Amino acid sequence: MMRIAFRAPAAVLLAALSLAACKPSMNAGPAGESAEVAKLRAEVKRLREENDQLRLSPANLAFEVDGAIRSGNEEKAVVAYKQLADTFPVASETAEMKRRLDAFMTQRHAQEEGDKRMAALGFKGLPVNASIAQGDTALTLTSVAVNKRWTFDSWGDGWRFLDADKDRRLLIARVNVASKQKEPALFGIAAYTPDGAKLTRLGELKYRFARWSSYGSFLGTTADYRNEFTHSWRIPFTAGVQLSEDDLKRRPIYLVATNEGCHARHFQPYGQPPVFYQAGDCKSLKDTLTIDDFKGGALAVLKRIE
Repeated sequence: MMRIAFRAPAAVLLAALSLAACKPSMNAGPAGESAEVAKLRAEVKRLREENDQLRLSPANLAFEVDGAIRSGNEEKAVVAYKQLADTFPVASETAEMKRRLDAFMTQRHAQEEGDKRMAALGFKGLPVNASIAQGDTALTLTSVAVNKRWTFDSWGDGWRFLDADKDRRLLIARVNVASKQKEPALFGIAAYTPDGAKLTRLGELKYRFARWSSYGSFLGTTADYRNEFTHSWRIPFTAGVQLSEDDLKRRPIYLVATNEGCHARHFQPYGQPPVFYQAGDCKSLKDTLTIDDFKGGALAVLKRIE
């Protein structure tokens, strides 16, 4: 109601101002007409300023602060918050936006410091974290080894294995995957080595189940609910890739994971085991990576092998 009440006089004054500027002067000279126009202009300016003030509210100003934070515009967020704090210092929206702005500024400064560290140290400045998560699925690295033999699918006193070719060895990772989903896709993992201003991919790791409850469950004749996300919250896996001795000498080696689910569960009757995970196209694990590829949060360095 107040907004309409103040806009109407402004419109009337604008019309009057237009008429005053155009109508012929009968009783006043040029000086009198100029004074009347100036008076109307001043009144229009006053009403516009008053109308702008009436449009201000804690909710509207908080909305401006929130929008600037969401768009990552630090300067606009600070200016909008100052106006909110100066105009409505005790409003609940002011306290909430101060908390949001402080968190935003802390995050921005931490990101800037991280960028400076990576610029100074190169790939060695990348943080190393043994875990990576996306939504309700998380992968945690428990160990890494370089061996001639990779063992997996163990049961009781038996297991399967893969031996590396001559002049090659196997890079093997042990991981745990936890998920609330009943059939999550597994994250991609690849080995990289520095090559100037980029990381060059040496190979992508394949998943195998770490163990089975019995030989019968390995064959698929009995169920093993410990390897079913429909029943288990966490399942251990082993992942490996065969690399040449020359590639393994190119240290450090970066074990990089993507939160892109690109290893899907498959079932093959009479397979040993009948259930397995097969790699799809892990788009974010490109042939070469730069520092910028790690800034979006999709990639993480699980381990740096010196």
